[in-house]
Amino acid sequence: MLLSVKRTIIATCTVALCVLLLGFNVLIAKYPAERVAFPITTAGNSSRKAFGGLNPHWTTEQLEPRFAYVQYATDFDYLCNAIMNFARLDRFATQFDQVLIHPKDWEEPGTSREHNALINIRKLYPHINLRAVDVLSTSSGDPTWHKSLTKFHAFALTEYTRVLIFDSDSMVLNNMDHYFLAPLAPVAVPRAYWLNDKNSNVKDQMLGSHVMLIEPNEANYQLIINEAASSGAFDMEVLNHLFWDSAMILPHRRIALLTGEFRNKDHDRYMSENKHEEWNAMAEVSRAYLVHFSDWPLPKPWLQHSDAQMKAVQPECDENEVEKSDRPRCADRVMWLGFYEDYYHDQKEVCAPLTNSL
Repeated sequence: MLLSVKRTIIATCTVALCVLLLGFNVLIAKYPAERVAFPITTAGNSSRKAFGGLNPHWTTEQLEPRFAYVQYATDFDYLCNAIMNFARLDRFATQFDQVLIHPKDWEEPGTSREHNALINIRKLYPHINLRAVDVLSTSSGDPTWHKSLTKFHAFALTEYTRVLIFDSDSMVLNNMDHYFLAPLAPVAVPRAYWLNDKNSNVKDQMLGSHVMLIEPNEANYQLIINEAASSGAFDMEVLNHLFWDSAMILPHRRIALLTGEFRNKDHDRYMSENKHEEWNAMAEVSRAYLVHFSDWPLPKPWLQHSDAQMKAVQPECDENEVEKSDRPRCADRVMWLGFYEDYYHDQKEVCAPLTNSL
């Protein structure tokens, strides 16, 4: 009796399998392989691939959320810095698009360094998306920042769900892909911690504009452009005026680090998010994602300066300081000098080819 039941089950399964195979063959015949389209993702736009199979949980009008790192440049030095940062992002295996915002007049045929550099960028870095724009400028403040408003053209990149734009006088230290998974907000920025008094009210603290995680939006773009044109203010002032009460705050530690922090004796402002921790220059660098060159009165690293100027502002080193298990002797100075050494190495490797004749 039991044997008969087993034979019946086997026979039934065999018939079912034959029916399934027959149905599959009919479908293949009716819908040839070349007509079956499966979604194909690329490293440039796949959030699922970048986040280990996880997709952002929020809903957008885009079938697949698109993210991009953005740099802007208004002269050759900043163009060089931007490409250096894109090269470092490649080195850290970031998964998303790279967009370079630059002045429209660089596209005009000629012999300018910038025009020739764009030709070389298209040849050497074909994955970088070039976006020509009108330069936005102001007469307010230091001439160094007169054209910094140009960064706000990033709000017009509406083909992207989210973009991370940071000033090109920064240096990428690690992969930052995870920032794109932060909770949704039209604008997310760190506080300008170095400008804020430790005991000041949160609502009175300045927002930083040197790194911004934004959702490109035409309405906000027009709002910012109009504000910049009418106020004559520079980028940080515009950002604080428009978004002081609505911007999401990104923890400044790790992503808003300044080189000047390594020259400070008091790190309370920078460490305010983790007051219980001891400052450890080596550990901080190993965990940071971005560092901003800011060592006044020392000029920016691409500007000419003497060894004496460099030596005069480098972090102090107590002769009695000793090496520890988790840091070398004079760790602040070692890390600080390392930033400049890395910059000059990358400048030689990346920038020289941009000026080569084709």
